[in-house]
Amino acid sequence: MPDLSRRPDIAVFGAGVWGSALAISWARAGHEVALWGHTPSKMAELRSTRQHPRLSGVELPPNLHPVSDPATAFMAPLWISSIATQASPGAWAMLRAEAPRLPELLLHTSKGILAQTHQRLSESLEHLLGLPVGVLTGPTFADEVAQQLPSALVMALPAAISDARAVELQHQLATERLRIYLSRDVIGAELCGALKNVLAIAAGLVEKLGLGHNARAALITRGLAEMARLVAAMGGAPDTVMGLAGMGDLLLTATGPQSRNRRLGAYLAEGRSLAEAQELMGGQVMEGASTTQAALALGRQWGVDLPIAEEVGRLLDGADPREAVARLMTRSLKSE
Repeated sequence: MPDLSRRPDIAVFGAGVWGSALAISWARAGHEVALWGHTPSKMAELRSTRQHPRLSGVELPPNLHPVSDPATAFMAPLWISSIATQASPGAWAMLRAEAPRLPELLLHTSKGILAQTHQRLSESLEHLLGLPVGVLTGPTFADEVAQQLPSALVMALPAAISDARAVELQHQLATERLRIYLSRDVIGAELCGALKNVLAIAAGLVEKLGLGHNARAALITRGLAEMARLVAAMGGAPDTVMGLAGMGDLLLTATGPQSRNRRLGAYLAEGRSLAEAQELMGGQVMEGASTTQAALALGRQWGVDLPIAEEVGRLLDGADPREAVARLMTRSLKSE
């Protein structure tokens, strides 16, 4: 266990690039932060080198404590989950069995829908842990947050957290370079974060095929409408779709060069398989690939048409990229 001068204020579970970037940001702001990862050798390397291998040139602050034993992280009053969506239920079942106590709230930062159950992550984790679960999401690339470039997130909290406590959490997690906006729309925030990854795959396809800026703008706009339909059907708020969690994150992920899902779409446009694309990207998690079929299942359940997501699903199954574009362009005409 690391030598802590005092109990950690914040525990981040998941030492991937995004969890580490957030931990760095909060540690720089003066918080004592425990960063938990499940691989002892990798956490020992972080403690030794004080650098994350995918955050080049960024030093871990001295008050950020990488640990593989979760006991230190369990001491913090505020827990943040930055574990990949599909791995989260299993990881939290294990952590729950070891935890001597639970906090008032868990905040997760994952962006996806569970492939097996088609649940939003908060639904699954609330049932598993027996506590309120909120989400921290928005248009952010991890490297820019770690480099202290100005960024903004939305924190969507469930009704079980009082308004006064919500404001306290907002002030605790905001820094001079990371602005936090409050929301009560957990459903909308989670769905937007999941669907934007699916749509970013389509954006990468359009760009790689050289279809032009007009086509990309149309795709993003119609993708936003697709997102809005499912959010509304499932009880989310229109304002969420037009805010940081929806439009903001979609614009970033569909156009930003760091976007893994956008790069996946580009590889698929070249005729590569999903397995080949994953190998080329070094095995990085691309939530859009595992979320697509779950999103389509929700669309069927709620009676929502998701034509772009349908074509992404076909692409992931090996369909011809240009035929996917042709199908979208020749759909029956309708009002916007």
